[in-house]
Amino acid sequence: MLYGRADGSPLPQIPCAAAAPILDGVNSMDNNITETALESEIHYCAVHPERDTGLRCNRCERYMCVDCAKRTPVGYTCRECVRGHEDRFFEGTVLDYGLVAAACVVGGALTPFVMLLLGGFFILGFIVAPAIGGGAAQIALQLTGRRRGRYSAYVAAGGVLAGGIASAFLLVGGLGLFTLLYLALATSAAYARFKASI
Repeated sequence: MLYGRADGSPLPQIPCAAAAPILDGVNSMDNNITETALESEIHYCAVHPERDTGLRCNRCERYMCVDCAKRTPVGYTCRECVRGHEDRFFEGTVLDYGLVAAACVVGGALTPFVMLLLGGFFILGFIVAPAIGGGAAQIALQLTGRRRGRYSAYVAAGGVLAGGIASAFLLVGGLGLFTLLYLALATSAAYARFKASI
């Protein structure tokens, strides 16, 4: 018999059969509390709800998985916030895309023409072709007031390539190996010029 009261009187005894349901109830309550606490600590990616994560965007506070996270100098940011931040730099309009395309088509058309004028000086083409592509992209930047759209670099590269192919067919009736090589150099230079200009 246990004595636990202050006056020294014995505590009431609970039969084992009566105590079992009470203990079961306490144990099940403890299990429910533990499961609820664990579930509240598990978070899921906002884009991929099947992936659990503890990583949050430092801008919008959304949970994100490692595939959605972009490392920045100030921490991890979700792709949507990064894209929104980049959009502030892309001010190009449809008219700007048209100006970029026009300037780069002319530059691309000049590439086979200049290579034809150089004649047998093939090595010189490796210097001249990128200069033409980069120059066409620089003129396009000046025409647009240095405004760029998200796809300006692709428009510039496509313009140089389209203009160069059209010019090659008009001038020599087709594409040769060196013409393709020079066009590739001019196209990559135009693309790089837009990508490098923030």
